[in-house]
Amino acid sequence: MFSLRIGLTLLAAGALVGSATASAHATPGGFDVTIAEQPANSVLAALPPSVNLDVAVSGLPETVGMYALHCAVPENPRSAPTQCDGGTGTLVYLPAGSVRGGSAQFPLKVNAEFYGVNPNPQGAPDAPELVDCRVDTGNPRSTTCAVYILGAGRESSNPAYLRVFPTQFNALTKDRRNDTIKVMVDGKRVTKRSAPALVEGVATPFKVSLGSGLTPTVSSTTCSVEDSSITALSNEGTCTVTITSSGGKNVKPLIRQYNFDLTS
Repeated sequence: MFSLRIGLTLLAAGALVGSATASAHATPGGFDVTIAEQPANSVLAALPPSVNLDVAVSGLPETVGMYALHCAVPENPRSAPTQCDGGTGTLVYLPAGSVRGGSAQFPLKVNAEFYGVNPNPQGAPDAPELVDCRVDTGNPRSTTCAVYILGAGRESSNPAYLRVFPTQFNALTKDRRNDTIKVMVDGKRVTKRSAPALVEGVATPFKVSLGSGLTPTVSSTTCSVEDSSITALSNEGTCTVTITSSGGKNVKPLIRQYNFDLTS
């Protein structure tokens, strides 16, 4: 799960993020961003189900950090997005001071479908919701999803660093199959009815694989999952591991949750 302070950014900017024809923002101080060589408010069109797009940043002050993320456009396009892709490579963060000379280039993964999470949660996080960016909005001037460029930290509410790139994806041309999942803990396969207990502070081998070969996204509560291991952060209660995949042209998106009892 990730957390950004973006609650006031879009309101402050008055951004019509659903509009595919809105005029570009001014670029105070020379700050500018292009994606796939397109300027802000240009529709990134005819995209495949999953693609890495080149993001180019220029004029970013060394004292300013920046986020790039792909989200569902809110029902009120002037409000902050609450359903964003949290998958691997779909969120890029440039810390303040990390961009020498103010210019940087990096890939951003953009998916047609994803299980959205709130980048600025208030209280306990909500369960991920499936977002399909191919859904027709009924308005030819708007899109279901967009890439948001936002200032970080105290600049999160500064409209000078807000850029929006609406996204449009190619329609599906064939039916897709369900993906399969295999979860292994300490060399043993885990099912929803058979999950081992986790001991606080003990790193246990952990592996997730999908039948499609796609790379899943793994998040967890009350335990840590990293470096091919899982570690309980408490000696009581339950750890919930959520595994998601954005799918692709041959397989549907997937979400599974596994619960592990915690002990000492």
